[in-house]
Amino acid sequence: MEITRDMIRIDDDFSVDDDQKIVTAYLETWFDVDKKFGTDVNDDDNAWVNFYADYNVETDNLTCFYLISRPNSCTDHEYKPTEAEAKIIKEMMQDTCIKYHGCTLKEYAASMDMTM
Repeated sequence: MEITRDMIRIDDDFSVDDDQKIVTAYLETWFDVDKKFGTDVNDDDNAWVNFYADYNVETDNLTCFYLISRPNSCTDHEYKPTEAEAKIIKEMMQDTCIKYHGCTLKEYAASMDMTM
């Protein structure tokens, strides 16, 4: 199963790393995470998956990861999106940034200068 536009939503509360190169977004999942990631959380009311994307504004590179959270633990796992998935996620992150912040991801990252 490949991630499509209707399977995720991009949260507009982005974070930016200290070097102002990586913009991180939370991706709401509207698909079966157990099926996609091989997790075992659907039947566990005390477990959930949080899915994130890190976009490098300088290299145009996207990496993804998900966290499996349970009451006494949290484990992180890398997810390698397909080329098509990466393209969709980057476009959706860019669209969300423009819609909610009025600028591109690169401009948003630059505006988060922590040295001021």
